[in-house]
Amino acid sequence: MQQNKLLGSFGLAVFPGTFDPFTAGHLDLVGRVRRFCSELRIVVFDNSAKMPVMPKGDRMKLIGRAVAHMKNVTVDRGEGLLADYCIEHGVDVIVRGVRDSFQFEEESVMAKVNKRLSHGVETILLPAGELQHVSSTLVREIARHGGELEGLVPDVIKDDIEKVYGF
Repeated sequence: MQQNKLLGSFGLAVFPGTFDPFTAGHLDLVGRVRRFCSELRIVVFDNSAKMPVMPKGDRMKLIGRAVAHMKNVTVDRGEGLLADYCIEHGVDVIVRGVRDSFQFEEESVMAKVNKRLSHGVETILLPAGELQHVSSTLVREIARHGGELEGLVPDVIKDDIEKVYGF
């Protein structure tokens, strides 16, 4: 019962990332977080340090298909700084998943920067669940070599990911 008291505690939460590609780990985090906010918006950004295989619009479409069954989850395009997006859209909280202590340290630094630049938007760091081993990098590498992606990506977009990321 106590868990139900938390439902809808946040208004708009954002889950930002490159999502190249969107994985089962991402979907797991979305499923866990969406219970605590009125809207969870997955915001797809490009990262200057990364060269995505798939164009942003195509990544957004695949993510949209993967979360179509979740009523309070939407997908949006991010440009520029996450902090600017948060200010412009009235974001209440940023959500990030962490798989290990290295990622925790890295995300903690980004949380402080985003809080400063966004004038106070907090970041919640959620530990990875059962899919701690799954990363976009791992999925790209397995797909590139024709390996099995079952359980690593959402079933509804698995064939698309195999076509795009397989070489």
